[in-house]
Amino acid sequence: MQFDLLLATVAVVVILGLAFYAGALMHRIKAHKTLNLKREEQKQAETALKKQQRNNDICESIRCIARATAQKQCNVSEAAIRLTVLLETLLLEQAIDTEKDYPALSEMFSKVKEMPTHEQRKTVPLKALKKLDRQRQVFEAQLEHKIIAEAAQLENFSLYNQ
Repeated sequence: MQFDLLLATVAVVVILGLAFYAGALMHRIKAHKTLNLKREEQKQAETALKKQQRNNDICESIRCIARATAQKQCNVSEAAIRLTVLLETLLLEQAIDTEKDYPALSEMFSKVKEMPTHEQRKTVPLKALKKLDRQRQVFEAQLEHKIIAEAAQLENFSLYNQ
C-alpha cells in the first residue's frame, strides 16, 4: 500500500510538473504570437507611411510640372508624358482614370509616347527626326489650350481633394 501511495504521489508530481511546463510553453507561444503581431503591424504602418510619402512626392512633382506647363515653361507634349506617367504611378486603391479625367493629356500621351527621346533620338535619321518633330508640333498645336487648362487644374493636385 505504501508503494502505491508513493507511486501515486510521484505520478501527481510528474503530472503537475508536465502541466506547469505545458502552461509555460503556452505562455511563450502566446507571447511569441503577440510579438509577431506587433512586428507585422509595425511593418504595415511603415509600408503605409512609405507609400504615403511616395504619393506625396509624386503629387508635388505633378503640381510642379503642371505649374510649369500652365506658365508655358514646359512644352505640352513633354508635360503630357510626364504628368500621365506620374498620375498612373500613384499607389491608390482606385487608380486615376487619366483618359476620363484628363482627356487632352491622355490623347497627347498616346500620340507621342512611341516617339524617340533622349538617346533614342541620336539613332534616328535626321529626315525622320524632323518629320516626327513636325508631327509632334501639329499635335501640340491641336491640344495646347486643352492641356494648359488641364495643367491649371493639376496645379493644386492633391489626393485628398479627389
